[in-house]
Amino acid sequence: MSFYLILGAGRFGRLALERLGRRDQEARFLIVDPDPKALAAAVRGLNSENIMAVQAEAGKFLADNLGEDSPWDWIIPTAPVHVAYVWLRQGSLAGEDWQTLAPPEMMAEVAPVVLKGPEEELYLSYAGHLCPDDCTEPDVCPVSGEPRETALSEALAALQVPEYEILVMVSRPLAPGVGGYQPRELWKLGRKMKSCAGKVMIATACRCHGVVHGLERREVSR
Repeated sequence: MSFYLILGAGRFGRLALERLGRRDQEARFLIVDPDPKALAAAVRGLNSENIMAVQAEAGKFLADNLGEDSPWDWIIPTAPVHVAYVWLRQGSLAGEDWQTLAPPEMMAEVAPVVLKGPEEELYLSYAGHLCPDDCTEPDVCPVSGEPRETALSEALAALQVPEYEILVMVSRPLAPGVGGYQPRELWKLGRKMKSCAGKVMIATACRCHGVVHGLERREVSR
């Protein structure tokens, strides 16, 4: 029996509830979303005895509740934000003097599909097509037939970029189309960031898709 924290009550939050619940009928879930209607829709028709719903933003909820002894076994980030990055800014690094930073160009070279977000973050993908929502991350893409020899998470972690430290949260497959990481991995990311002094790239990635945000510690004026 596992305890899952699902951040986001949209389509993939609902799929996580359904698919993980089928795999383990004794599993417990805490699903978090700022929209009460989305929460109601996500849990409709499911075993409500095993599901708790909380109305809150993902980053704020983690900032208020994540600790070394958090009760969840897995965090499932399905909210439309980079959960690890948002948690760092609102939680572990709150009040510290960090500023956003555009990732270096060479980080965009690890994947053929690259989109830039409003904070200069990069959204990376090996896939130039719409992926099936029940993908199991096989060694060969079930749509294109292309080999997936090196996971995007591994490619990002292996990058050597002068003056930058790269920290990667690996989203591990837990059910078809559902991935996540353990709370202690997120807590470990926060501890690592405390010791970083310069430019840092924070990434979350699975086998084929990922997102990268940049942060730089501001120099303290004397």
